[in-house]
Amino acid sequence: MGHDAGGDVLLVGPGWLGAPAATALAAATPARRVFTASRTDRQPPAGCHALTADVTRGMADPAFARAVTAPLSAVVVCVAPSRARGDSYAVYPAAARGAATIAEALGAEALVYISSTGVYDRHDGSAVDERTLIAPASDRVRALFDAELTVLATAAAGCRATVLRAAGLYGPGRDPGPRFAAGSVEPESWCNFSWRDDVIAAMRHVLTLPATHGGTIYNCTDNTPVQAGAITHALTGLPAGAAEPPVEDGTVRAGRSNQRISSAALLATGWRPTMPTVFDGLRALGHSLPGHSLPGHSLPGHPA
Repeated sequence: MGHDAGGDVLLVGPGWLGAPAATALAAATPARRVFTASRTDRQPPAGCHALTADVTRGMADPAFARAVTAPLSAVVVCVAPSRARGDSYAVYPAAARGAATIAEALGAEALVYISSTGVYDRHDGSAVDERTLIAPASDRVRALFDAELTVLATAAAGCRATVLRAAGLYGPGRDPGPRFAAGSVEPESWCNFSWRDDVIAAMRHVLTLPATHGGTIYNCTDNTPVQAGAITHALTGLPAGAAEPPVEDGTVRAGRSNQRISSAALLATGWRPTMPTVFDGLRALGHSLPGHSLPGHSLPGHPA
């Protein structure tokens, strides 16, 4: 991972993103043990050691002290609310606080937290980067922002703290194609995407970067915002707006934003996405894209 000191790696939340991330970390650091902490008993990802523990309890959960050897090389957090467990958005800051206490108690060299570009909460199509002001106006945004601040505060204790803000996570097992083909997203709305394996690569990449005062935030997207209508057209060949959107049930989906995310800061560190546009990712998921003949739909200066 770019630094030789340290010991075990702890990844919290071995789900759709976290499980393959843990396997990638284990493959990259064969001399270290990679533990995956989950609130439920589950099989560990390949090359990893399962740990049944609740990160929101931090070191008050004895499973962490029993299994994980200090000092830690890194703590990686990939936590999201579980509908099955009835979680609220409060799980974000609670998990961040627990992870921070674990990182501090076990002398972790680095703490990486996977957040969301939903924290910007823009609905006007504006361009956004890491310098954009965040003014929480909902429980979700407040929870995400509080979690990030908690993680970044660990930098003061000598831990290299990094927040990766991902957008529109997709990949094997999570295909956005049908939703866009059905016209379920307002055609003029700007969408941003993060291919799962590219986020995992970014996670590994930031662990190799030098520490910065106060921690670091990076947007982690393909850096090519695209309007929803262009995706619908690419998938169907039909003009934007021709598809009949399904009837909504009145529920507002969390995180349905309209913003253009720049990941220039992460790109400047040397990371590159393998799926530079959502069209590349949709093809990788098996879509033929009969209508992908439109010119670029990206920010000025971004690749189309």
